[in-house]
Amino acid sequence: MYYTREQHKRFLDKELIAISEEYLRKLNSRALALLSDNEVYVTQFVKLDFNQDDTNNADRNVLGTGQLMLRFKKDKGIPRKNEYFTAIVLEKEMGFPKNWGTITWGKLRHHQVEFSEVHCVWQGKTDDNGFLLCGFAGLSIEMAQFLQNKEGCVIVLGPQEPPMDYYQNLIDIVGNTDSHIAANEILDFDKKTVVWNPSHINSNIEQVEGIVKDIESTSQLIFQGPPGTGKTYLMAALVEHLLNQNKSILVTAMTNRALMELVEKDCLKKLLLEKRIMKTSVSSDELAACKNLVPIDSKKITCIPGRLTLSTFYNSSGWAKQCYNERPFDYVIMDEASQALFGMIAACKNLGQKVIWIGDQNQMQPIVLLSEESLIRNDFTMLANGFVTLCDNFDFKSYILTETHRLLTRSAKLTSLFYHIPLKSVAEFDYIFANNNLSYLPKDGGTVLLYKEMPVGEKADNESCDFTIGIVKDILSTQPKIKIAVLTKFRSTVRIFQNCFISKYDSKENVLIDTVERVQGITCDVCIYYIPNTMMGMSLDKPLFNVATSRAKQLTIIIADNSILNASCHRDVHSYLLEIATGIIPRQQKKTSVNLDECVIEEGSINLHIKGKIDLSQFETQKQKAIRSSTKKNLFIIDTNVFVNCPNIISKIDSKYDIILSAKVIDELDKLKTKLSDEEKRNVEIALRLINKAMDKDNVSMELSEPNLLPEDFSRKSPDNNILTVALKFKDENPILVTSDNGLQVKAKGLKIATITLKELLRR
Repeated sequence: MYYTREQHKRFLDKELIAISEEYLRKLNSRALALLSDNEVYVTQFVKLDFNQDDTNNADRNVLGTGQLMLRFKKDKGIPRKNEYFTAIVLEKEMGFPKNWGTITWGKLRHHQVEFSEVHCVWQGKTDDNGFLLCGFAGLSIEMAQFLQNKEGCVIVLGPQEPPMDYYQNLIDIVGNTDSHIAANEILDFDKKTVVWNPSHINSNIEQVEGIVKDIESTSQLIFQGPPGTGKTYLMAALVEHLLNQNKSILVTAMTNRALMELVEKDCLKKLLLEKRIMKTSVSSDELAACKNLVPIDSKKITCIPGRLTLSTFYNSSGWAKQCYNERPFDYVIMDEASQALFGMIAACKNLGQKVIWIGDQNQMQPIVLLSEESLIRNDFTMLANGFVTLCDNFDFKSYILTETHRLLTRSAKLTSLFYHIPLKSVAEFDYIFANNNLSYLPKDGGTVLLYKEMPVGEKADNESCDFTIGIVKDILSTQPKIKIAVLTKFRSTVRIFQNCFISKYDSKENVLIDTVERVQGITCDVCIYYIPNTMMGMSLDKPLFNVATSRAKQLTIIIADNSILNASCHRDVHSYLLEIATGIIPRQQKKTSVNLDECVIEEGSINLHIKGKIDLSQFETQKQKAIRSSTKKNLFIIDTNVFVNCPNIISKIDSKYDIILSAKVIDELDKLKTKLSDEEKRNVEIALRLINKAMDKDNVSMELSEPNLLPEDFSRKSPDNNILTVALKFKDENPILVTSDNGLQVKAKGLKIATITLKELLRR
């Protein structure tokens, strides 16, 4: 087996410790300090809104219907949409922050009378300009009953409790080495490379019988569902077919929202009326929306022939650890499989005779608190990215959906770049901006790139914020009811944008402002993706970029600095950007072997020779190799002294590697022309000429320094330190600094940046 059970347990233990420590920090923080940092809110309970008449609230929600209505002081800030909290009702005298003193959040919770997990789904205005309303979903039935006739009472929102039980359940599952456990088939795998070659299908109901026939001859299937390809519709049709055969089915997903989206499909309405659909942890709003949904005990496995059971990963993992020799369900379908840890992927085998995993390897992976560096150092990457590991190491029958109902033709063509297959648009709606007088909007939909000059190093400056919010205003002026999502990589950017929007235009219920990670499953009409001029590589991460640019039915607007085309990013992302910037998609050229001129370097009495390209993989550490084998790319940053000694070093590095040139290096080379020996001057001239040519290549780009990334003890004016900041920009993508400067090497190593000297490189 590739991973021992002890290795797997160690990963889960480390992650459990990480989330526990983070939550413990909040429990031990002063409640007033969390209040000032907008991690705690004091609100007034307005009412429980069970009104099913949507005539007055047609544009209220992007993410769902809020049932718990709370009032917030405008000057104190409000939660982000889809932000999760623990809502608590405190003993009367403790409902006022003036009585909290130095009490911690953990101690304050000792005074709670009732509580529930909730999440914000809409924001709205009140008659009082000093206040805003927010709606929350997920309220427990118990707390809903408690709040009856208690309008006006204080409700405090605080940090959500982490899913510690989930991790403990997975630890128990991987720790069970009984030979009869079904999960062993997945857990005890030997690493191998499986060519992903799925069968192409669409979401039409006619596909169902063929799928059922395939799974009759095997025990597992894998589905990849690119954006908007109708995976939920197909899943509902499959569930209906199997229930009519009197099969017992469990559908598990990361979120309750995904489970409820399945319930709402038309083909399951008859089954819902017949009370054949059951769910764990039913909230008050879910019950209001689906009155015939049958609540069931979360701790007891409820498996009935001809019935559908719905349960999140958190709860299903608890059931899976109870199963030894018996697999209770006929079928287990895992939705949102790309959000599952590998242990949860395997846990499905304990629960069902047949298992179907549905996800998308090209969208974002599960969020873990362990750092990327820690995952790689401990070789935990495959355990964190469970669905990718399943697809890359198991030769199971697989499908990919190839028709998108969400994206118009041009958007489908662009998104196809990430899947290397043509996605066909079968969207049944027209592009509404075709005759719009806003000059920056395309006439055929899809994606448009708008350049906005941005200061380097800032995640949101005032001008860019005003520019972005101005576009939202322009679109709303022509389409007031349209659903708009403003997305970005960074939470701090979201805060700034949200405050700016509310201060200028109050709140708009049909406008969502959030990070990409938090809204992976949403669909909107228009999406604005804001990419700040700092750490661009993070905003251009392939899975994140794919999600951000595939949410919108009508139009995607990317706002970025004009340096974005030179930013280091995955080739597919670069092709996407080139297409929308120039209308040209670069051809994927085959790599060919090229005989280059011989480079001779004299260093003291040693003559060093390079012939052909340098395969830098031989210099990679285990950490670097692990990164290259995952979704991350190695990239190389070349110091000034390397160009002086070897002016054509770029041509010696295989084009499969990205090369980032610091602007400070270019500046230094230009200045050195007057200070060096004649031979060195010639080398610098050659280097600058070759750099100029290399800048046209896909794998070569230039980045500005970001002095704010340096530790406080480092000089901001040092050229070496400025070069070092470029490596720090891309620390998550495993930069390797090529330099012979001992001082720069020491600094880099101290900051966990890998280094290679030119001499070491040439001797190997």
